[in-house]
Amino acid sequence: MRIGFNYFLRVGMEDISHIFRSYDVRGIYGKDIDEEVMKRIGNAFSDFSKNAVIGRDMRLSSRGLSKAFAEGLTDAGASVTDVGLLPLGVAMFHAWRSKKDLAYITASHLPKEWNGVKFFHSNGLGFLENENRKIRNIVVKEKHFQKPKGRAVAENSRKIIHDYVSYLAKKMKAERKARIAMDFGNGAAALAGHWLFRKCGFEVVPVFEKLDGTFPSRDPEPQEDDLLQLKKTIESNKCDLGIAYDGDGDRMLLVSNDGRKLSAEQASYLILSELLKKQKGPIVANIECTRLVDHIAGKFSRKVRRIPVGHTFLVSETRKSRACFGLETSGHYIIPSVLPFDDALAVSLYAACALSKKEKSAGEIIDELPKYYFERVSMECSDKKKFLVIDRLRKKFKEQYKKVMAIDGVRIDFPYGWVLIRASNTSPMIRMTVEAGSSSGLEKLKAEFLGMLQKETGKTGMIKND
Repeated sequence: MRIGFNYFLRVGMEDISHIFRSYDVRGIYGKDIDEEVMKRIGNAFSDFSKNAVIGRDMRLSSRGLSKAFAEGLTDAGASVTDVGLLPLGVAMFHAWRSKKDLAYITASHLPKEWNGVKFFHSNGLGFLENENRKIRNIVVKEKHFQKPKGRAVAENSRKIIHDYVSYLAKKMKAERKARIAMDFGNGAAALAGHWLFRKCGFEVVPVFEKLDGTFPSRDPEPQEDDLLQLKKTIESNKCDLGIAYDGDGDRMLLVSNDGRKLSAEQASYLILSELLKKQKGPIVANIECTRLVDHIAGKFSRKVRRIPVGHTFLVSETRKSRACFGLETSGHYIIPSVLPFDDALAVSLYAACALSKKEKSAGEIIDELPKYYFERVSMECSDKKKFLVIDRLRKKFKEQYKKVMAIDGVRIDFPYGWVLIRASNTSPMIRMTVEAGSSSGLEKLKAEFLGMLQKETGKTGMIKND
């Protein structure tokens, strides 16, 4: 049953406020968000943009939500260019080249029942938290902008993909015809990925290439358990590298030729081993990234600038510090010399091109790096409570420990490892990240701080993440 916007107003504004996250809007379709809600969000977006591009992923509800968003925007007199179904990076590319803002309908890596919208400025920078909050305030206060109807036009999505592929093919080429297994997970990346890699000289072995908004083959967020088919494909086809993408194609992960899932830091080493031969500047990494990134930066005599978690911070700080590269543990990366925003397809292509220049295999390259023991666990905690828990822990830890960093959650550093506890910006979760130089050190830190977290939340259950 569809639930209209007036329902939310009757039960109180907090019931709709929770769909407005730090970096985007997300909710369960038919429960938290529907066409009426999206129309009002589109109308509110007109306070920021009078000439916008709108795109979408392949979720079953995305077409209707995209149409509703565009209607709300044109009601306010704004012009809309509808690029239809595209990977997020391709839609961002078109908006950037067109010098227009972008609204993209997606719930990214969340399950099929979810949907929402991400906002980007014309320069490729995602909306900041205060900007998303302003849109939320307009929506929940039922403010409506009404002007002479704006103009809506549709662009040819295939031509946009062609332009995107041609642009990247001029920047990158395979040194040798390496074989790449590409797991699209029935997601939007399939629309451009196969075409892009073949154009740049690779042999492609596709996995789960058929678009399907119900994601029947695996979860939209590629996890270790979801990579079995990709690993089998790599082994049976003797592939040099495997790549898996999330639902809207804005995040990626790599799998080596011997079937190992690479961490974000390991993937970065493959990229940086070529990138830093030409590009200057520091490396940007979020607070969750392991000490391996510091080791890699030191290997190339580069500095690391730490940032809060979130691709908006990633893009912003990379520009501000004139960095050559930026990474997040979640699988977001940016190479400014390729594109001025994070795009999983472009970055994974760069990684494949870097590998094609090596005599060593991906597995051999990763074996050059030292081993750190790393684990991340998640604990369910309501959106209302999670930030209060973090605030209490931050105060306690500052009194108790010497090295405490609080740019995002609270991180405590020790000589043999570190712990980060932070509230998820996209889910009702608190995440704890632990790293140490030994397995015993990891277990010691995990036991100590997990106990504190469980006591503070009153919960004992946890979900282990890879």
